[in-house]
Amino acid sequence: MRAQTRVVPIAGSHNLRDMGGYETRDGRHVQWGKLYRSGVMSQLTAADREEFRRLGIVAIYDLRATKERVRRPTDWHHGADVDLFSREYELSVGALDGMIADGRLERDEFMRVIHDAYRELPFEQADSYREMFRLLVEGRVPLLFNCTAGKDRTGIAAALILHSLGVPRQTIDHDYSLTELAIDKLESILFGDPRYAPLAKLPRDHYLPMLRADPEYLTIAFQEIERRHQSVANYMEAMLGVGPREIEALERNLL
Repeated sequence: MRAQTRVVPIAGSHNLRDMGGYETRDGRHVQWGKLYRSGVMSQLTAADREEFRRLGIVAIYDLRATKERVRRPTDWHHGADVDLFSREYELSVGALDGMIADGRLERDEFMRVIHDAYRELPFEQADSYREMFRLLVEGRVPLLFNCTAGKDRTGIAAALILHSLGVPRQTIDHDYSLTELAIDKLESILFGDPRYAPLAKLPRDHYLPMLRADPEYLTIAFQEIERRHQSVANYMEAMLGVGPREIEALERNLL
């Protein structure tokens, strides 16, 4: 599947993609128009909002922390029959703004922080992922899930969904890496936030690790899941409430 057929071309959106079409190990395919992943959606025009509504989305799960949602609210669903779900929490991993404030701006430091974040995100976000999977098991689709970049919290969520459906890891890595197509826009969004202004003075290769969607990051997340729970299946059942019965419902609803 070519990347340009997967990206949903709504101008004011960021990193918006349809997750349909991916083939599972047993030869089935994820349905088109059932799962959407995205970054922030707070710069939509009136025309963009209409385009979103035409997608037929019935539920949004916003993975962002409370302050992120307040700064850049999602409101395109107002007046439509769409439910918005989120969780009240303060972001605690990948504390990039704190790192920047402390002047720790070397490339190796950015790399260390993003690696540490991927070790923790599957567990920090478990409550949100559990609720998102509950919606999918109940058949609340088409569903869109997002964070700010549509890369880290969203990337792990997408990987877990595809894994639960039996999509091979190589395909999961491919879906994750498509965010690389959106790096320029992500960079402009980042530089629009005063907290990240010091980045503009750095060589690009210093902060690039936190913008990239390198499949190595997903590998780190999955390795930590397996280290703590012995398998992804154990993690999903223990932390997310997704066992064999829920997997069957996900397959019915999404394949």
